Amino acid sequence: MNCKQANQISILEYLSAIGTQPAKNLGSYSIYFSPFREEKTPSFKVDHRSNLWIDFGNDNEGGTLIDLVLKLNPAFSIEGALNHLTQRNLESFSFQQQDNHHDLKADSKIQVYAVKPLGTNNAISEYIESRELTLFMARQFCKEVYFEVDGKKYFGVGNQNSNGWSIRNKYWKGCTAQGISIFGDPKGNGNSTLVIFEGIFDLMSYFQRNNIQEIPFCLMSLNSLANTKEATSYFEQFKTVELYLDRDDQGKKKTKELLKEHSHCIDKSLDYTGYKDYNEMLIHEGRLGFLR
Repeated sequence: MNCKQANQISILEYLSAIGTQPAKNLGSYSIYFSPFREEKTPSFKVDHRSNLWIDFGNDNEGGTLIDLVLKLNPAFSIEGALNHLTQRNLESFSFQQQDNHHDLKADSKIQVYAVKPLGTNNAISEYIESRELTLFMARQFCKEVYFEVDGKKYFGVGNQNSNGWSIRNKYWKGCTAQGISIFGDPKGNGNSTLVIFEGIFDLMSYFQRNNIQEIPFCLMSLNSLANTKEATSYFEQFKTVELYLDRDDQGKKKTKELLKEHSHCIDKSLDYTGYKDYNEMLIHEGRLGFLR
């Protein structure tokens, strides 16, 4: 590893690795209590886009990750700082360096080698926020998932399913194994509601847009229409099944089939008429300022 490569590592992830968490996450930057001194008001800023830090409590001193490591460890040489970062096996902060998912074949075996809470990798955090979702809410459903395929390393937003992980990022969507994701009581006891979404981002969009504080009923993400058969095995446990599938040709077709086969299913996709799915509606409303 050289200095250029080291400075591509997320400062947020490095600080998390040494036990320092942000006091506030504010979209494009995070504010910390200074790692250099005791203070009552946080004055240490990390910019997500530039991956630079600035210490407002010390004459606006700042710099790159290497600068930060050297300041935190005065005895280190540059070589020592590079060795320190190499040993921690941290990830690049940018999706740009892994924009090669087109090389992944359908039969490529995905090996997950690390799972972390959301918030340590600012590229993942920014991706979630670009979909008008907050990290605070998304942490209830997703993790940062780091995986390897054919010797190449990648990372993305992951939600655990019945057989593995469903993973997506800015450039790619896939899974370690197909399966549904269930949040809440899957038994239903015959008198409650099951709410189904085609994907995890639609489920989270529903949760956030309706300002739901805790899971009041059973939520399910199909993660793929290919998992519908597995999902229907739960239907008879519930009094009502609400369907929030995509309003594209495949989603409409599947909704029609389920309505025909299960009399207690209700098509709720009319809630986002004019949009492909719930998240597309949330993004549009966010850009218009409806969610501010």
